[in-house]
Amino acid sequence: PRLHALTLNLWHNAVGATGARALAALKDSPSLRTLTLNLGDNAVGDGGAQALAALREAPALHTLVLNLWYNAVGDSGTQALAALNEAPSLQTLALDLGCNAVSGEY
Repeated sequence: PRLHALTLNLWHNAVGATGARALAALKDSPSLRTLTLNLGDNAVGDGGAQALAALREAPALHTLVLNLWYNAVGDSGTQALAALNEAPSLQTLALDLGCNAVSGEY
């Protein structure tokens, strides 16, 4: 059986940039259509956010919910995540970047 939907709640688990890079490997799941990642309060930082932006390459991903609340994500991580908008199959994107270090100046 192929995985079509995955929800992971990893809130406050010290995932860090290394864990985010590992989760970004989900982009290689050929039939994954819906992905919900709650990574709030995990010190993902810009490096982890940049890695998660690779999810735009997931071939079948239609819905992505990504909670990066309180992760020290700054401008470079935010700019990388903005590229998720370019994902060819993505129809729904929910991105929570509350309580991060985004300046709002691009």
